[in-house]
Amino acid sequence: MARGRQVAAARAEARAASPALQLLPSGRSLAIGFGLLAAAFVLYLGARETSVFAVRSIEVETEPAGHARLVARALGPLEGTSLMKVDEATIARRLDRLPHVHLLGYDRSFPSGLRVHVSVERPVAVLRRGDENWLVSGQGRVLRKLEQRLRRPLPVVWLPRNADPEIGGIVRTREPARGVAALATVRASAPGFSRRIWYVKEGEDGGLTMVLRDRFELRLGESTDLALKVKVARQVLAAVRATGAAASYVDVAVPERPVAGTTLNSQIEP
Repeated sequence: MARGRQVAAARAEARAASPALQLLPSGRSLAIGFGLLAAAFVLYLGARETSVFAVRSIEVETEPAGHARLVARALGPLEGTSLMKVDEATIARRLDRLPHVHLLGYDRSFPSGLRVHVSVERPVAVLRRGDENWLVSGQGRVLRKLEQRLRRPLPVVWLPRNADPEIGGIVRTREPARGVAALATVRASAPGFSRRIWYVKEGEDGGLTMVLRDRFELRLGESTDLALKVKVARQVLAAVRATGAAASYVDVAVPERPVAGTTLNSQIEP
């Protein structure tokens, strides 16, 4: 007994002499801490394996808006899965079938909600090679192969015969890539007018030409200042239509000096 009291007194003196030793947790505190940690781990495993935090509602926000239903259908199989098991990789796997959809972020809203934020690439044109057609986004990404005509036609961009589009891949061939980029610019600056475009072609001089559905040509030249060139071309076209002047094209390669006229040269058309 006396020996025990001496040891305890010595330890007390050591703690008093060293402030650092006073900060050390006691054995009881360590036991409680490890017990709480073990309990939290058990609760976490239970939450992962039970339906306590099962997904029951999925809220989708898209940029631009208007595609939430499509994305929600792709994420539908996640319903019933524990929120503790849902992570970025899990959501991305469900979106793999939608190459035009990109995950921007997600939020697990306990106890049973999942919020997902995505960006959506919108189609701007149809890639055509012979009698085969593919839908392509403004970023040049091949979205899917078309098995039938679209109810609302999009402008056509022709592919060379040796081009082999890959779903989810980016168009790299120079001429069609320029055509798609030009159509994306026009859609962004004049969305209503882009519906009037039939197809895009590249001339022998490398200049771009957009052919409207009434066969009127907008000769744009180099793919620079396209928004300005299209704006000028629309103004000239409106004046031609208003006056009834005979014209089959407007050349805005130099937008400060637009030229409207007719031509007897036949054009290759799809």
